[in-house]
Amino acid sequence: MSAHVEAHANDDHGHHHKETFVTKYIFSQDHKMIAKQYLVTGTIMGVIGVMMSLMMRMQIAWPEQPNVIFQALLGKWAPEGVMDADIYLALVTIHGTIMVFFVLTAGLSGTFSNLLIPLQIGARDMASGFLNMVSYWLFFISSVIMVLSFFVEAGPAAAGWTIYPPLSALPMAQGGSGAGMTMWLASMAIFIASSLLGSLNYIVTVINLRTKGMSMTRLPLTIWAFFVTAIIGVISFPVLLSAALLLIMDRSFGTSFFLSDIFIQGDVLHYQGGSPVLFEHLFTVLRTSVSLYCIITCIRYYF
Repeated sequence: MSAHVEAHANDDHGHHHKETFVTKYIFSQDHKMIAKQYLVTGTIMGVIGVMMSLMMRMQIAWPEQPNVIFQALLGKWAPEGVMDADIYLALVTIHGTIMVFFVLTAGLSGTFSNLLIPLQIGARDMASGFLNMVSYWLFFISSVIMVLSFFVEAGPAAAGWTIYPPLSALPMAQGGSGAGMTMWLASMAIFIASSLLGSLNYIVTVINLRTKGMSMTRLPLTIWAFFVTAIIGVISFPVLLSAALLLIMDRSFGTSFFLSDIFIQGDVLHYQGGSPVLFEHLFTVLRTSVSLYCIITCIRYYF
């Protein structure tokens, strides 16, 4: 009788936890599978970034020379195989954005933080599997939007990966300031939401889900690196989000947070009260945080 009850209980338990292909491999809440998803997506974005870097260096090595690779990959932006000057600026912009944010910040941190934090602190999983899943899919959506921005008619964002105004604030400033720039800002807003959800999840997991007897002073150095990196992300990325939202308002709603009197092709655009320097101050906070992140990343992988 007891054996029958035990077998029935095991059947119920197995049925309750039965997973489909979608819940196991696509919308997974398991930290190991999410780490693999981050790894695959980050690797794809890294390959795209490296291809852009190679094209930039080929252009520097053989300027104004026809190249079948340019003609095949860039299409109308490389008539007769000669790279257009505007697309070179776009390559610099998108390459820098992908490598700094989508590979270094999200690809590496999302992969190794998700994989190692629960394993090294003795937790079963992250504090919130659902938020962990949402964080990855926001990262995936932002990656898709960033890549698609390369195919808009007027061209992708071409204001540099620092996106300094007025090139990023005025849609008529140049070809790369139009729809491609709008998609860049939308992608980064979604990316920042992903990073904040992930960072908060890492912090809560480290603080609340350590195994019995593991105090903060006993944490491995790797976990301390993940922990400090997450704190830096929570502090710095909201600053970039505010800058991106203010840029969107300048572009779409007629505000002038980062604009003053500007001359474009002899015409005067009258904006008052704003200054591009304000954006530089906001972005400096992010650049400082990225520098600290790189230092911590080097320490983490060295040890």
